[in-house]
Amino acid sequence: MKMLYQGLMEFTEMKELTPTVVNKLIERIEIHNNEKKYSHNNVKVDIYFTAVGLFDIPTEQQLIDTMERVKQKNAEKSA
Repeated sequence: MKMLYQGLMEFTEMKELTPTVVNKLIERIEIHNNEKKYSHNNVKVDIYFTAVGLFDIPTEQQLIDTMERVKQKNAEKSA
């Protein structure tokens, strides 16, 4: 995490995304075979960040579920 933090601090004032920035922050990018669903082609792309690895971005439903759990815990604490 320290490496990531130092890398991010170096680029907080950047004005454009350059190949140098991408090479320092991203370890590798994996592009998977496409999947055809309902006449749409979906291609999964995994981005492995330096010092963090693969970071899964939650879906909208996962975010909603997490927010509901947090609200329930807060309601239980205040009751």
